[in-house]
Amino acid sequence: MFDTLFTGSRFGAAIREPLYFPTDTQTYTNAGAGSNQLPEENATFYKTAMLDRLLPDLHYMKYGEKKRIPRRSGASAQWRRLNSLAVVTTQMTEGVTPDGVNLDITPVTATVKEYGNWTKISEYLDLVGIDPILTETSELMGENAAESMDTIVRDVVNAGTNVLYANGQTAREDLVQNTDKINGSDIIKARTIMKRNKVKPIKLPDGSMGYLMFIHPDVGADLMRTDDWKAQNTYVSVDNRKSGDFGKMYGVYFLESVNNAIVEEAGADDANVYLNCIIGKGAYGVPDIEGSGSPDIIVHGAGSAGTADPLNQFNTVGWKTTFTTTRLQELAILRYECTATQI
Repeated sequence: MFDTLFTGSRFGAAIREPLYFPTDTQTYTNAGAGSNQLPEENATFYKTAMLDRLLPDLHYMKYGEKKRIPRRSGASAQWRRLNSLAVVTTQMTEGVTPDGVNLDITPVTATVKEYGNWTKISEYLDLVGIDPILTETSELMGENAAESMDTIVRDVVNAGTNVLYANGQTAREDLVQNTDKINGSDIIKARTIMKRNKVKPIKLPDGSMGYLMFIHPDVGADLMRTDDWKAQNTYVSVDNRKSGDFGKMYGVYFLESVNNAIVEEAGADDANVYLNCIIGKGAYGVPDIEGSGSPDIIVHGAGSAGTADPLNQFNTVGWKTTFTTTRLQELAILRYECTATQI
């Protein structure tokens, strides 16, 4: 159970709707003679180009608990967790009021940070048309924003303290290539661990409830080779086999993520080790300042730098975002480490 609290503010309202979409296109012009301004219709086009490339890869961003810090209310957000109380097994004495208990509240605080990237293009921006170079660069910046933000969140989630090693191994360096791969027994074990930890399920992409596992395509390919997956997707339904989706098995939904981390040469005999996280409700949070986590595309038209660009020779395209991420419930994150068949 979480209560919303913004550090230094009297506001408190959890934001749960999807937030992380590119929004404003910022343009800057030189007010003096010879300035070039990016037309509004072009600005809209660049914003759309960024949207098309940004959305598909934001898996880790999507499943974090969103929280907006009001503007000018500080840079930190705080979640407060009420910890469980000890069970009561002693009966009450008639007419005697038992002693009360103190509530145990654990605060989790996160401070937002700025991230961004940009590039300089030596091309003239036509006032009445769309320059293909700027369009392509806008799409590239959207892709860069997606991968960067996804990696930032992924690395925080992967740093959790709970880990399950494949095939009964007890350390990363013991994982053997082509032997300690994903299997049905490990998925059952992972579900059992989450249940024992009293982790609540989340709503999954297929509309059902359960636990979500971010899985690398290489690990997913090994999953499809297991007898458990073949049986479920042969005798129950063949839809996943047709579409190439991993689907759901033993209460765990497998969400393919190309950006899942791989620790190279960390296993036995320099085997690559794949990090695949399983999450439940309230696993991690992603706060920002009034939607500042939505990456903005920033286009500076040629000449907007004034005397720094006296001949109107350069355009710049970039992105900027302000957000952070933090683990809220260590027990709601389980990192599954394994090797994978090398293709």
